[in-house]
Amino acid sequence: MPADDRPVVVFVAAWPFFRELKRADWGAARDILDIIVGTAADRSVLMPTFSRGYVDGNCNLDEEPSTTGVLSQEFLRRPGSKRTLSAFFSFAISGSATSQVEDLQPVDAWGDGSIYAWMQERNARQILLGAHPTHSSFLHRLEWLARDRIRYRYRKEFRGRILRNGRVYECTENLYVRKLEPEAVNDFTVLVGLLDDAGMRRAKLNGISLAAYDAMPVVETILPHLLKDPFMVLANRSDFGG
Repeated sequence: MPADDRPVVVFVAAWPFFRELKRADWGAARDILDIIVGTAADRSVLMPTFSRGYVDGNCNLDEEPSTTGVLSQEFLRRPGSKRTLSAFFSFAISGSATSQVEDLQPVDAWGDGSIYAWMQERNARQILLGAHPTHSSFLHRLEWLARDRIRYRYRKEFRGRILRNGRVYECTENLYVRKLEPEAVNDFTVLVGLLDDAGMRRAKLNGISLAAYDAMPVVETILPHLLKDPFMVLANRSDFGG
């Protein structure tokens, strides 16, 4: 049987692990990452390194910190780690798949040619460590795939200059943002049962929640339900006539 070389996308909350280690320092972060990367074996590993977007039309990814936790920031610092090209939804990646994603510039952040479309095509495994099983941003890809029926989001264009590795890129990114009047409030916790149906594995380690599921079965299992009920991941569906 050939080795499984599908990429692994890791969403991790550090504090439950720091609590167990009784340490909360960069050394502890490196130790945790060593375990994560080592467990992934020869697979490419990605972690979200989201940022605040353009400031005065510029985003310096060489200096812009990750807003998605200390472990993602430390992963970004690891030798061989690269950052994908987005002012909002960048990922740090290491491994053989780096060349496939580091220069992606999709028209739509969750659309064709995006890192989320790539995750679906590669059937990337989503790993949730210390975080709720629904805290994978890949699940927003489902809303994009159901966009012809979604009424609480709209496409919003952002233009600016991204500096990365000393090079300037002129970029246009269309985000699929929630409406504010009335404000759309997502609640993806309703998907847990369907994630189980899609083959999600769940466990607890010293009280720390662990979960894993693959991208393609999630799309195949959940998208038909979202197309049937486009308000299913909206907490205030009645505000939008749902």
